[in-house]
Amino acid sequence: MLALTALALLLRLVALGDRTMHWDEARVAYWTLRYVRGAGFAYRPVIHGPFVPITVAPLFEQFGPTAFAARLPVAIVGGLAPLSALLFRQPAGRSHPSALDIGLDDDETVVLAALLAVTPSLVYYSRFMRSDVPLAVFALFALGFAVRALATGRRRHVLGAGLFAGFAIPTKENVLLYAACALGTAAVGICWPAVVPLLPWREEAAPRSAATASFRNSVDRARAALAPHLPAAPLALLVALVPIVFFLAPRGPAGGPTLGAALAGDAGWLAVIERATVGTWETFASSFWAGSRGHSYPIYAGKLLGYLLVGALPVVVGAGYALVRELRSPSRPLVVPLVAWGVASMLGYPLATDIPAPWISIHIFLPLLVPAAVGWVALVRGRAWDVALPDAVSDPGTRRRYARYALAGLVVLSAVQVPLVLAVASITPPLYVNVLAQSAQPPDDLSSMEDAVANAANDGGVLFYGEAYYLPNETVDDDPPTAGEQWLGWWLGRLPMAWYVERAGAESSYARDPAALRDRESIPPVVFAAPGEADGAASVLAVRGYERTRYELGLYHEQAVVVFVDESRLDGAVGRSVHS
Repeated sequence: MLALTALALLLRLVALGDRTMHWDEARVAYWTLRYVRGAGFAYRPVIHGPFVPITVAPLFEQFGPTAFAARLPVAIVGGLAPLSALLFRQPAGRSHPSALDIGLDDDETVVLAALLAVTPSLVYYSRFMRSDVPLAVFALFALGFAVRALATGRRRHVLGAGLFAGFAIPTKENVLLYAACALGTAAVGICWPAVVPLLPWREEAAPRSAATASFRNSVDRARAALAPHLPAAPLALLVALVPIVFFLAPRGPAGGPTLGAALAGDAGWLAVIERATVGTWETFASSFWAGSRGHSYPIYAGKLLGYLLVGALPVVVGAGYALVRELRSPSRPLVVPLVAWGVASMLGYPLATDIPAPWISIHIFLPLLVPAAVGWVALVRGRAWDVALPDAVSDPGTRRRYARYALAGLVVLSAVQVPLVLAVASITPPLYVNVLAQSAQPPDDLSSMEDAVANAANDGGVLFYGEAYYLPNETVDDDPPTAGEQWLGWWLGRLPMAWYVERAGAESSYARDPAALRDRESIPPVVFAAPGEADGAASVLAVRGYERTRYELGLYHEQAVVVFVDESRLDGAVGRSVHS
């Protein structure tokens, strides 16, 4: 287990800072750096939960605002994920009469840890300044502690589940979907025994009365298993409240009751707790991201399914095989409820998400990891050919043989896919065939632009030119009252350049058209313009000796920026060799 955890950390930490900052990383890093430099910090839906910014902030203070420091907390959380497998391991002896036999055996525990260590999507987005991996890992730890509590009867594991649920809440808003799916999973787990006697392919048909009796028995067992843990539930809620308040309470000069004011005795804790909980909910509920989605469900679902198959094929194959075995011969209580969670996520996320990004697939396959471990161990132990498909849907002979051939092909493909995808995903700059890379990942090396901005900080800073970079009042200290599509068009269009400008501590200014640019007393040595408006800027800047360079900012040529640099005013800053 330690060896797999070390491998997971190695895969996530090597060359962690080499890749150019993605737009989303730049957005989160921007406000994190502003917080480090003295600005207040409060929950902003546009950068999701504050877990990542709050953990990155001290690293920026100690080591500087680098890409490595920005990604380090997420990489460590992702690298430690294999340790959660130990929580799902069936204990040697049950310490309470009502404890349930729902854990994994030793081999299945190791396979679960291996999947957490090397599944491509988990590796790729553990090397990324986003909140998806922390949410998934904390939710998995919370689930593991809950399973451990039911498998041992020990109340202390309920506190562990509460603690990690508390860590999950300040990561990202779709923790609400996790909570809904967890409740649904519990309901499926209780109801599934009542369905088993009614399965049409069972050798002996059972009367409905048997299903009713089985359901009542399952409910009684669930009550008996949960009853010993109920006294620990209030304490678990208090434990969960600690990380919730720590991360979600406003900090610094943010106005109103803040965490610092409460620690100093200048504000009441009840007011801070209310601000961190009720205030956070009100902020999210009134934001653009809580609104309805107007997109094509089939298109989003198809893209997410593709990301799932590319980034986590071994998980899908293992979980699918475990489900087939469980339908034929029910024996593993965790398999069907967790697969149901995964299916519900696959159906629900195309409705809930605003973009069909590859990182969404993490939340879809996360509940499938435990069933996948069960399935792969069954395959490795040589029982793969005992059950290919239920008799009701697969006739003996040719169809069963072809089903086995298909399963063998999936096994081989899964074994080859992991190293292949990891190899492709590790190439920097990212290849266009890297399906795991979202479209807002710059394919170009922006280091020369970064150097130019850093040098410009001491001589007039930078200037954003044109309608594409228009920003009212030139300030993003607070979310505008009309936060939504209009706001996205204003400031987010300046990403990722805004991050490099803030990192360099450079002043930024704006000119809307050639006349405004020409009327300026002085023009900064670095000017950013959108490709469609670059000619207007060039009409003024070319005669002044500015060199023009185009950088691709989107993986599929969806976004770009033209950078004009007066190299005579910079200290050795050199543009790229490819000019527009």
